Parts: sequence; C-alpha cells; structure tokens
Amino acid sequence: MRSPADMIIIEIDITNACEHSCSNCTRMCGHHKKPFFMGFDTFKKAVDSLAEFPNTIGVIGGEPTLHPEFERFANYVKEKRIITDIKLAREPIVNMQGYQQFFGGGWTGRNAVLLSSLNNSYYKHFETINDTFTRQLLNDHNNECLHQALLMSRKELGISDEEWIKKRNACWVQNTWSATITPKGAFFCEVAGALDMLFDGPGGWPIEPGWWRRKPEEFGEQLEWCEICGGCLDVPKRLSNEELDDVTPEIFDRLKNIGSPKALGGRCVVHDPKDYEKFKDPTFTGNNDYMVAGGNVRTTAENRNLYPRSVLLCAVESWRERVERVDPPDWIAIAEEEYKDKISWLLSNCILNPGCVYFRVGEYVVFNVNARAVRDKVRWSQILPENIMEAYPSDKRIEITDKLLEKLTGYLKQLGENKDYKVKFL
Repeated sequence: MRSPADMIIIEIDITNACEHSCSNCTRMCGHHKKPFFMGFDTFKKAVDSLAEFPNTIGVIGGEPTLHPEFERFANYVKEKRIITDIKLAREPIVNMQGYQQFFGGGWTGRNAVLLSSLNNSYYKHFETINDTFTRQLLNDHNNECLHQALLMSRKELGISDEEWIKKRNACWVQNTWSATITPKGAFFCEVAGALDMLFDGPGGWPIEPGWWRRKPEEFGEQLEWCEICGGCLDVPKRLSNEELDDVTPEIFDRLKNIGSPKALGGRCVVHDPKDYEKFKDPTFTGNNDYMVAGGNVRTTAENRNLYPRSVLLCAVESWRERVERVDPPDWIAIAEEEYKDKISWLLSNCILNPGCVYFRVGEYVVFNVNARAVRDKVRWSQILPENIMEAYPSDKRIEITDKLLEKLTGYLKQLGENKDYKVKFL
C-alpha cells in the first residue's frame, strides 16, 4: 500500500451521476437511487487541502461534466492550481484520441486532469475544459476495455487472513491509482470512497491540509472497505459496455437492501463462491490493464458527441436578423450559399472548439452560440460587433488556411473518412 503522498494523482469525486452504468464501475454507478453532487464549499476545501500536494489533482465522477456547477468548479481549479496559460484544442481536430495522447500534459507539478466519458455535457463545456485542464483522460466506454469485478467479498470466497493481507497490500487499485475526496471526506483509496457513499458508511477523514500525508499504518477503519472489494482478488472481468456487475451473494443482498437499481433490475451476475476455482481470473496488476483488451483505444469513431450538431447558415448582410428569428442552438455560419459545401465539410469531419471562431478569408465565419465570448449577447444579436471576430480574444480566432485544410485532409485519409455523418443545416 502507498501513502497518498506518494501518488501521482489524487482525485476529487464531484458527482456519481453518469450516463453510463458500466460493468464493475469503480464509482458503483447504476447502484444509486439518487446521485450526489458535491457542494462548491466542499470542493473549495478539497482543492485547498491539496495546495501542497506536489503532483496532479483530478476532477472525476461519475461524469463530472454533469455537475450543474461544473464551470464554477473548473474556474476554481484554474485559479488555484494552474500556473500556465492553457490553450488546448484551438485548431480543428479529426482524431480526438490522437490529439489527447500528443498534447496531454505531465503528472508532476501543479497540474489538473479531467476524467470524462465524452458525453453531451463534455461538448457543452468543451471550451472551459480545454482552457482549464493540463491533461484529460477520456474514455467513452464504447470500446472493449475490461472492468474487474469489485463487489466480491474475500470472506465469501474463502480467502484466509494470511493470504488476504498479502493480496490487499499488493492491490493494483491502491498502488497504481488514486486516493480521493468525496462529499463525505478524504479516503486512502478511490474505491473505498465509492463504497462509503454507496453503503452510507461513516465517512472519510476531515478535508483539511495535510490529510494526504497519512501512511498505510494510519489508514485505520477505512481498511474495512477492502473486505468487500474484489480489486485485489482473482475475480471475473467483463467488457465495460455490457453494464453488468459481477457480485457475490452476500453483497448482492446488501445491494438489494439499499434499493440498488442495478441489483433490482437484473443487471448483476451473482457468482456462487463454490465455483471460485472455476471462474477466478488473475487480478490486474498495472494501472492501464483494463484498457489492454481494447488495444488502449479510449474513444471510438462511432462516438459523435463532440462533433457539431447543427449550423444556421446566414447571409453576410442579414445574419443578425436571421439569428434573432431562428434562435440557433449550436453553430452559426456567416456566409453566402456558395460556400455551404465547404462549411459542411469542416463541421461534418472535424471537432471544433465551441469557444473559438473559425474563418476562411473572403468565404465564411463560423462561431458557436455557447462560446463564453458571446453567449450572453447572442440572444440580443444587435449588441454583437458587426465583425463577430472582434468579440473573441486573438488566440481564439482560428483561420482555416489552405495549409491547415491540407493537414486535416491528410489526417482523415489516414483514419478513413466517415461519410455517413453530415452536420444538420437549419
């Protein structure tokens, strides 16, 4: 086991709300009758408690971007944790996974990472995320990643105390992943924090400066959560997108007693402890073992959540009046009809940052109604500048040059173009 002080990341669980209920989720998503949303005061305490932590802090869920105050949380992280000016995802992106691998920041120093499943809320907060976090771990869970069973009790499986202590101390979760902070306190292990939330446990340590310096001999009663966790055991694994949990009988009864929607809805596979020798599978040992089955592919080509949804084409001379009449929900293109195909190609094949304005000289200007630069003005378009680009800082004015188009086209050829998707014109 490790002290949190020796970890490369400590996470803050701001919600367990999620659009998925993946198999054997570390946050037990799908088992809660009602999700939690961390209060802002608790979040501030969490960030401040890690002021002297030398490595990365993570913001995680569930799906963290579902939190109604996500932008406020991100702003606080940036204020307190980030010392460099983050300018990620400005140019159009055709391969999100490749982009994240290439531009991902390090794990040392005063960094912050977002862990997300790339849902619709990520798209909503795309600008804020890429202005705030030095690194992102993105996994849409539509891939073939394996999740190891967690809700399996060592006592039910007949594992002796002597064998158990060795396994627990070598647990890959605690030794390669993260300590965490939940609304109920700080924990030496992220799964322990999730189990405490699920089963209404006594809570964690006070969220105060220095809590993360505790050593394993000081973990105390929090180690009781290890007794019902299969993280260090030789137990089944299954694809995350099956959305089934592998459990032992006594834990299954506990889940039913708390009204778990997953348990009551037939989405748990209950294993007979007598069959342990038949179904046991070597436990994970590394921090990325769960991705091996999917070839470390975190995002799938079929996931179009980050691509533009719709675009309102407006003539150059009358775009203000058109915007006021239609009330566009997503992108606006200021251009004449002859450039529609070029705009369609860009928005159909590329991920664009809703916080930027994209333009091709003499042809079109494309911007999003949710950009922080204009979102409070777009409903009253008459107060926007005639040249919409003047509303944006210079680093968010992105010219679509011939050279950039050539580069994007080259990437698409390498990946294979998705010809089935076309942005919707309003």
